[in-house]
Amino acid sequence: MKILMTSHYTLPHRGGIETVIEKLSRTLAERGHEIRILSSKIDGQTDFDLPTRRVIGVPAFDPLKNSGVHYPLFSPALIPLLWREARWAEIVHVQGMLYLNSVLALLFARLLRRPAVLTEHAGYVQYSRPLFNFIQRIAVHTLGRLSLALSQIVIVPDVIVQDILEKEFGVSAAKIRRVPFGVDTALFHPISEQEKQRLRAELGWDERPKVLFVGNYVARKRISLLVQAASDRFDLVLCGEGYETARLPSFVRVYPPQNHERLARLYQAADLFVVPSSVETFAIVAYEAMACGLPVIMTEDLSHLTIRESQLVRFCPPQPDALCRTIHELLDSPQERQRLGLASAAWVQQYFSWHECIVHHEIVYSLLLKRPTKTDEA
Repeated sequence: MKILMTSHYTLPHRGGIETVIEKLSRTLAERGHEIRILSSKIDGQTDFDLPTRRVIGVPAFDPLKNSGVHYPLFSPALIPLLWREARWAEIVHVQGMLYLNSVLALLFARLLRRPAVLTEHAGYVQYSRPLFNFIQRIAVHTLGRLSLALSQIVIVPDVIVQDILEKEFGVSAAKIRRVPFGVDTALFHPISEQEKQRLRAELGWDERPKVLFVGNYVARKRISLLVQAASDRFDLVLCGEGYETARLPSFVRVYPPQNHERLARLYQAADLFVVPSSVETFAIVAYEAMACGLPVIMTEDLSHLTIRESQLVRFCPPQPDALCRTIHELLDSPQERQRLGLASAAWVQQYFSWHECIVHHEIVYSLLLKRPTKTDEA
C-alpha cells in the first residue's frame, strides 16, 4: 500500500505522537508498504528516512512551544506539497484532528476520493491557562468536527477518547476503532537483577531506590505533585523536555529526551515508575515501564484507562501524602514489586505488543481498500 501520513512533528522532536508515528511508519515500511510522512520541518528528521519511508518537512512556526503547547503554523508551501502527496497515496492517515496539515490532508483525500483515517489521541486536553482552554474549545468544535466528518474511520488509543468523541461530538461507534498503541517488547523487556545492578553502575546510580517519571514538563503532568511526594528514602528521576528552567530540588535527577534504547535502560534500571498526571489518554510510557518489569503507580484521576484492567497498577489519590505512602509501601515490599513487575511484563506482552497494533492498522487499511489482509491471504 502507498500510505501518506501526517503529524505535527516527527523524530528527533520528542513526544508521544512523534514516537507513535515513528514506530507505526517504520514497522509498516518494514512489512513492505510505501510510507511518506508530511510534518513540520526540523533539523535531523531526514536521518530517519528508510528505503520505503520518507519524511517530508514543511517550514512551520510554533508560537506556543515555550508554553508547553505544540501547534505548528505551516508555511503556504504546505498546500502544493500535500496535494502532490495525497495524489500519490492510496490511503491518507493523519494524527490529531486539530493540526492544520491533518485537516488539509483529510480535505484533499475527500476531493481525490482517497480513503482517510484519523487517529485522535486526546479529544480534549485541560491546560492550566484559561486562554488556552478557550482557544482549544473553539478549535475542537470547528477544525475537530471537520476532521471527524472527513474521516471514514477514526482510531482511538483508549476508551476515554472514544467516550469523548461519541458523547461530545456525536461520532458513531461504528466509525471508531479502538487500537491501543503497541509496545516494542523486543526492546522493552525485563532484565535480571545482576544486569540491573550493572546498568545502574553504568548510569552512576547509587543504592538509593530510584522512582522514575518519563514525560515533558507541562502542567497536566503534575511534576510538582511528584516532587512534593518525595522523601529522603528515594531519588526522583525525570526524563523529558522542558525541565531546564524548572526549580527542582537537588535530589531530582533530570535526563533530556532519550532515544528508545536509552529510555529502555532507564526503565530497566529504576525501582518504580510513577504517573502523577491529571490527564492521559493512553499513557504509553506506563505500558513501556510495565513491559520492562517495573511496578507502576498512577493517580486515581487515570483510573478510567484500560490499563486498570490489568489489576497490576497501584492507584492512589492525587495528593502528596498518599502518593508518598504508596511509594513507600512498594519500596518496603521487594517480593510484591517483583511479582507486579513480572506479571506486568507478561500482560503487556500478551495484549499490547507492537505486532498486534500493526496488524489492527493493516486490517483498517485493507477494509477501506477492500483488500484481503496478509493474515487473510495466509
